[in-house]
Amino acid sequence: MAPGLNQGRFSGIIFSGAILHEDPLNLPANRSKSLSDIRLAQRVLIGIALFVIAAAPSGCIFSPHKDKTGTGPTPPAPYEQLVNPFSVLNSLAAAYGNKDSVEIALIYDINYSGTSFDPDNLNPLTFTRQDEIRHIQALYRSTTITTVSLTFPSVKVRYTDSADPPGWATIALQNMTFDISDTPTSWNLRPSETWEFKFIPHSPDPSSPTDTTWKIVRWQEIP
Repeated sequence: MAPGLNQGRFSGIIFSGAILHEDPLNLPANRSKSLSDIRLAQRVLIGIALFVIAAAPSGCIFSPHKDKTGTGPTPPAPYEQLVNPFSVLNSLAAAYGNKDSVEIALIYDINYSGTSFDPDNLNPLTFTRQDEIRHIQALYRSTTITTVSLTFPSVKVRYTDSADPPGWATIALQNMTFDISDTPTSWNLRPSETWEFKFIPHSPDPSSPTDTTWKIVRWQEIP
């Protein structure tokens, strides 16, 4: 996912050569067993990415954070099951807040492709599922990023794009909020951004109460 962020528009996946190797995922995904009603390859600024890597301490970079009492990390709140595109977006927002790459790996399809653009020349930028995972890992690794918040508008319309393969679903959104608190700077998404998500169903899936699990297979940032 490649949001345009205020404080200047920057492009760049939030990883570099320092974490190009395969890393273990951080934080266990804790999925809710209850079914409720209702996710972004993330390109966030190169400047943050480089700072994250430079500032990170040595050691196991994706171990869960430990609290000062030694009792261990606070587990993430349960995620919604990925039973429809709306629950996928809700889980994406929660995974961002938790900086949870395990959940992000579940949300994106193995054939996922994300598309954004260079704000300087509008040249296309593309992202893979692994890019999305590394993006969250880099956020988790940072010692200065205190909070990450992704919020979608309350009204989300699902529709079928006739150009897509059979079974896919599409949701296009505007007026999302996406904030990164990176001491002492905060970054936020421009409200004019449009994000288009495409979802693919996986069935049969015995782990789902509907026998179908949905994943993000395409994402596009539209200028």
